[in-house]
Amino acid sequence: MAELRPFLVTSWFGHRNDPDLPQPVREVWSRKFRSGRPQQATRQSNVDFALLDSRGKLVAWFDAVGSIRYGRPGDLIENTVTQLRRAALILGLPSPPRTPRAAPPLKLPEPTPGNRGLRIFVRLDDRRMPAYRLPVVEVVDMAKSDWSALAWPDDTRTVDAAKLKKWLTEVYPPGVMERVDRDTKKVFSITGVSGKLSLVPSASSEHLRYAVASGRVRLSDSGVDGFSYEGTLELVMTYTKDSPDVISMRGFFRGSYPRHDRTGQTTRWIPLEAVFESRPK
Repeated sequence: MAELRPFLVTSWFGHRNDPDLPQPVREVWSRKFRSGRPQQATRQSNVDFALLDSRGKLVAWFDAVGSIRYGRPGDLIENTVTQLRRAALILGLPSPPRTPRAAPPLKLPEPTPGNRGLRIFVRLDDRRMPAYRLPVVEVVDMAKSDWSALAWPDDTRTVDAAKLKKWLTEVYPPGVMERVDRDTKKVFSITGVSGKLSLVPSASSEHLRYAVASGRVRLSDSGVDGFSYEGTLELVMTYTKDSPDVISMRGFFRGSYPRHDRTGQTTRWIPLEAVFESRPK
């Protein structure tokens, strides 16, 4: 059996003119963008992999995405394994297996044991960037008080969407190409939730009763330029006959997310979808 060696995976985000470039990043980019370097047969991307030895010395690097055919995730995997196999020889490590191991069974995340929370699926349906169309799954732990805004309505009543901020903040496009603070390099987070929902009693069965909440919701992030987007939120809650407490919830958000080009002259409105389910059932 090959000896297992510990390794560290880290990441860095920034721009070529940043004054605080880490030395390995500086070295990679000096090679990638050096004057007179022949243009690659395929386009370059803005994501690079770099492998360092135990002393932090750059051993190998490669463009993580630029050499693959667009919209072909299998090419991305094959290219990464090929490049790591080459680097393994330089580092004196066992080469990655040529026959991929069987993928482990898919297991969705759950709330903290003993906690009744929400599981949220978010997808940005960007036809130009297939990777964004894969759903990202988030889990939010919920205290009993977090459900109070959706307690059983004896009659139609209005709910302030801001009271659902704890989990609506997860309705945000995944991916590193979204809005980022230029100084801190941190992705902006959702800080504002506004809108009104109409909460209405609905059908009932022998032991359970149901209510529906729906309305328009606007989300804004931590940027200082007033950026926001909105969509329709619809929820179905389940209650017992003798308690106003929510025992389960299902729902969805359907809206549009504006993506501006680099010049700020053109905006594409991209469908943004989210599905919510309370866990455990």
